[in-house]
Order: sequence, then C-alpha cells, then structure tokens
Amino acid sequence: MIEKRPSTCRLCSAYCPVVVTLDSGTVVKVEGNHDAPLYGGFICPKGRALPALHNNPDRLLTSMKRQPDGSYTPIPTDVAIAEIAEKLGQIIAEHGPRSVAGFIGNPSIEQVATTPVMLSLLRAIGSPMFFTMATLDQPNINVAEALHGKWEGGRMRPETLDLFVIVGGNPVISKQYFGQNPGIQIKQMMKAGTKLLVIDPRRSETARRATLHLQPIPGEDATIAAGLVHLIIEMGAVNRDFVEQNAKGLAELRQAVAPFTPAYVAERAGVPEEQLRAAAQLIAEAERCNIGTGTGTSMTGRGTLASYMFNCLQTLRGFWAGEGDEMLYSPVLLPPASPRAQPRDPIPPTGWGEKMRVRGLEQSVAGLPAAALPDEILTPGEGRIRALFAHAGVMRTMPEEERTHKAFRSLDLMVTHDVTMSPTALVSDYVLASTIAFEVPVISFIPELNSVLHPGYGYPDPFGSLQPALVEVPKGADVIDSWRLYYRIARHLGLQLRCGSLFATDGRPLDMENEPATEDIYACIADGSAVPLERIKQYPNGNVFEDARTRIGAREPGCTAQLDLGNAEMMADLATMAAEDVAMRRGTNAEYPLLLIPKRMQNVTNGTMRLEADRLRVATNPAFLHPDDLAVHGLAPGDLAELRSRHGMIEVVVEADADLRPGVLAIAHGFGRAPGQVGDTRRHGSNVNKLTSLTDDADRYSGMPRMGAIPVSLTKLRAAA
Repeated sequence: MIEKRPSTCRLCSAYCPVVVTLDSGTVVKVEGNHDAPLYGGFICPKGRALPALHNNPDRLLTSMKRQPDGSYTPIPTDVAIAEIAEKLGQIIAEHGPRSVAGFIGNPSIEQVATTPVMLSLLRAIGSPMFFTMATLDQPNINVAEALHGKWEGGRMRPETLDLFVIVGGNPVISKQYFGQNPGIQIKQMMKAGTKLLVIDPRRSETARRATLHLQPIPGEDATIAAGLVHLIIEMGAVNRDFVEQNAKGLAELRQAVAPFTPAYVAERAGVPEEQLRAAAQLIAEAERCNIGTGTGTSMTGRGTLASYMFNCLQTLRGFWAGEGDEMLYSPVLLPPASPRAQPRDPIPPTGWGEKMRVRGLEQSVAGLPAAALPDEILTPGEGRIRALFAHAGVMRTMPEEERTHKAFRSLDLMVTHDVTMSPTALVSDYVLASTIAFEVPVISFIPELNSVLHPGYGYPDPFGSLQPALVEVPKGADVIDSWRLYYRIARHLGLQLRCGSLFATDGRPLDMENEPATEDIYACIADGSAVPLERIKQYPNGNVFEDARTRIGAREPGCTAQLDLGNAEMMADLATMAAEDVAMRRGTNAEYPLLLIPKRMQNVTNGTMRLEADRLRVATNPAFLHPDDLAVHGLAPGDLAELRSRHGMIEVVVEADADLRPGVLAIAHGFGRAPGQVGDTRRHGSNVNKLTSLTDDADRYSGMPRMGAIPVSLTKLRAAA
C-alpha cells in the first residue's frame, strides 16, 4: 500500500519539512513538503537520499560489544545496558562522579530527547563533565557577545535589511542565517533591494550572488573587521545617538584600530584597498544591516577577536532591532519572551563551572572546552575521565586524530550510539544500535533552541511542528531511541531523573517505574512553551502561529547597561596583531606555501555517516585548489597527492576550483576511516584532523585550536586513475 506522510528531515539543524512516500511501511521516497510554511518545498540532496539511510544493508540492527582482540560481537541491547550500568557504578564508586563524561554532536540533532536525558543522568550522578561540538565550531560567537554585551532586542529581521554581511560562511550550503530554502531567501531578499557583502577566500555559492565580494587571505577576518571599524570612524559614519546612549569605550576602540589603515589592511589581508573602502561605504550607507560570521572565521584563528570586532561594527552603526520591531526569533516551544530595545552589560566569558586539569582551561559561556577532553582522559590523577558516552562523530571531527584515538582507547568505558560501525563506533567498548530518522517522532525544538545560542539559526517566523514516527523498526531489530540508554542506566543504578528545558538545572521527575514515551520527554523539554504542544500537534505540516509573534518593547527608564566597544583584552589583542610579524604569524613559507581552509559540501553532513546513494555522488573529500596552483605543483584533477602540515600528513585527491583564491587549499572535514583501518582515499576520503593539533593557536577562552588557515605542502603521488 502506497501512502504519503509529512515529517521532517533531521540530517542538519535546518529541519526541512518533507513528504515521505511509504510502500507497505518501507521508506521509498522523500520530497520537500510544499504544504509546509516558510520552506517553499525546499529539500537538499541529502534529504532526498534518506531512503538509502533507512534501507542501508550495513545498518546496525543489534548492539555490539568490543572483544579483547578488538573485534565486535552482537549483544542484546538490554544486556549491554545492564553491563554498562554495572561498570559505570564501579567507576563512580572508585573514581568519583567527575570520572564520567558525556559528549554531544551533530547526530544528536536527529534524536532530540538524547541531550536532556543524558544531562539528567550526569546531574543525577553528580558529574559536571558535559561536552558538545559547540566549542569546536563557533564558540567565539558566545564569547564575543559576553565580552561586548548583548542587545536584548536581538538582530534585525532579514526582510527589513538594506544590507547583509556574511563573513567566512556559505549559507547557500550550510543554511546558517538562512535556514529555510537559503537560495530562494537570498534571491528574494536581494530582489527586494537588500545588498549582500561576502568576505570569503572562495567565490562560494553565496559569494556568487554578492553585491560585493572580498576574497582575502585566510585568517585575516579580524584584520578586515578592524579595518572596517577604522573606516567607519574615519568616515564619520558612527551612529552617535545610539552609541552615546548604549555603549562605552569608543575612544579606546578608535585608538586601537588606528594602525589598521586601508593601505595596511589591503596589503596584509590581500584585498584591494578600493574594495575595502567600497565595503565600508555599503555599511555606512545602510540603515538596517546584519553581520554574520561563519565557521571559516571561527576556525582560522582569532575567531573571538573577529567576532567581537564585527559586534562593535554593528553597534557603531546601531544595527540592532529597535522598539516596535518584530523579534527575529519569536518563541514557540521555548517560554514566552519580553525583549526590550536595550543592552545588557558584558559578562565574564569564563568561570561558569568546572575548571579543567589541563592548560588552564575552564567552562566558558560556550560550554566545557571539548579540545581539553583527550588530555582530561590521558592525564593521570584525581578527576581523570574514565567513562565517556558519545552521541557524536568524534573520531571524524575532533582535532589531532592520533591523540584523540589514544585517549578514547585508554578509557575504562566508552559507549556510543550509531547506525553503522563508524570510526567512532570502532573505538568504543559498546555500540548501542539506534533508531533512525522516520522511526523517531520529531519536534521543531532544535532550530528554536539554537536561535538562543547562535544568531544564525532559528525560525524567523514563529513556526512549530510535532510529528509522530512514521515507520516501525525493521522486523527482528534490537534498536532503541538513544535517550533510553541513559534512562535505563539510571534505573539500574537506582537514580531519579528529572527532565526539563535544557536551560533548567531541574525539571519534572520522570517515572522511573514505567518507561516514558519519547513524546513524554518532548513534553518535558517544552514545559512552559509559548504555544502549547497540544495546539502544535493539530498541524501535521507545521504552522506559523501568528499570535506568538513578539514585538520589541521600549527601553526601561532606569536602564544603565552599556555595550563595551573597548574591552581591554580585545584592545590588547588588536595591539598584538598590529605589531606582529605577519609572515611568522601566518606560517607559510617555501616548505608550506599553501593555506588550508575548511569547506562544506552540499551532499554530505560533516562527521555523520555517508549515504552511499548514486544521486549523492560523494565518495571522497577532494582537496580543491585554483588551477594555477595545480599547475605549479605539477598536478591534474584526480591526481593523488600527499598533503602535509607541521602536525601530520594525509593522502588526498586533488581537484580544480577556479573560484578559490590562489594559494588556498579547501577541503571538507569529517571524512576518513578509523585509525588502523585500511582505507582507499578515492572511496573513503581523508581525515583532515591528522593535520591539526589540539594546542595550535588555541583560543584562550574556549580552548578551540586552529582548524583552518593551516600552512600545508602538497606533493604529487600518483596520476588520476
């Protein structure tokens, strides 16, 4: 029997609505849902390939246990959980609660209940050791806001803008800042008169649409930001009324950016001076503008300084939502909000929880520093992590693969959720076979939650959806929704779990006798939501709840808070940057002439399993170079080459990309096989994190190391097959 049912793709946090065609309960086709609001029926190639995920012959249908010889054998899931609980109890009794840690990454987007229940278990144990990929992606967004202060009214709505500035990001592919049908959103916005300024070393899919594209040397976003601030002040384009009422530190900022003249920035960052001035002119002429930074800015060094300076640029021009404006991300599943057109004072960026035992790191506003995790496992002594629960593709996404692998294999207990024997599964002691995609009910909580954590995610209109699971797990399969692992461990250990909003330290007590349904966990995390869940359930395709639209209120009469344009640490960083030897800082030379930058690919999601469907046509992660650079290195598209940094070496397939700035090599993270596995570069790709170091140019607040703007060399190995 053929039927079509609405649901949601969860391969990334865009959460695109889809229509799923079922043939007697089997997923046979996935299309965009034209009856759902906001998205216009959009779906990317990854979403259309979801039937391959459901029908994958290599899918895990039972949990696996590592044997002493390194092999894996099937184990009933309930038996695995009982063994895990017993071992966990012993570890806690011998080494204390801090010896247990959790790690959440992109795969948990699919299973919304995992994070709150994992957190609930860690709290019940008494462990503060909860890590996420947030501190290895864009922690600088949160840290910079802490240093600068937060504008309570948030950013301006995109349809009201004169200008949108994208720095180090590619929304057409990543969907950041334009999460609902990004290409059409940008096209409609520009058709209505909005201009687009893109700063990126590659003429990306987004940059091709730009009014103006600056193509700098990687790692110089902070330099360009300082140069634009310099020009805005020099041009007399500061919004004096806004700054005088809402900010402090203008004099300190003016002095700090004085060295960043157009000539200096142009020479250092590799952009023509006239283009830099044209960019400043666009910003000066705009009355309404948003500036968004992406992973490129974050990963190529000085991400916090760059983000802070772009926040200063927004404040200098008064580019924040004002009284009477509609809030950009009105709550639906989160509690109601009452934002005002006023600032909040800066807050300390660190000191928010647990101190690490390594490198002086501690919990920041972005969370525990994930880059400290391997050394927290490897460093002997009291407080050493000995058990780790991971719902993430950590072996593909953690920096410094060799050290990360050594750390995970030295644990007394490592447990992961997975749907195949991935590189992360192959370092685990237990692999819990999980339900996937349309076997799990879905709620539109993740995009909305992300809007609180990052200005580039969320629903610009008050959208909400709650949809049931569409298909049963395969007959005879022994798989579970991943949150049940933590619930059942707690039951084995006699612990009471409480579950609520992810921002709450408490929540509703869960029934520890009668196991809840996944929808019951959703009800807990949406407790106090602006729109009741029962109402959201009435709309199978999701709905925009007009009565939930929120307006920005007036400034409180007694508000004395101020945004900080002259944070002392950021001003000191500007002075250091202006005085340094640029060539030494950059690290390129005759031996390492190229700069590696991260790249996103339309047909894959970094760090998660590869859908080996013909339509995706992705087997490897090529190293892309400008054709001139290929010629200089004696390479042709399809050749195999050795790619080397100061930290390691990988084999890559090279390809040409005339849209890249010469001297730049772009490659996607998240590929490769597990250490010790035999791999075919053309089939499995290469793990870029063999080229990175956990301590390279690490951010003082988040511990995030440099994962872009890495000096590399390239040597031909073999010609194309």
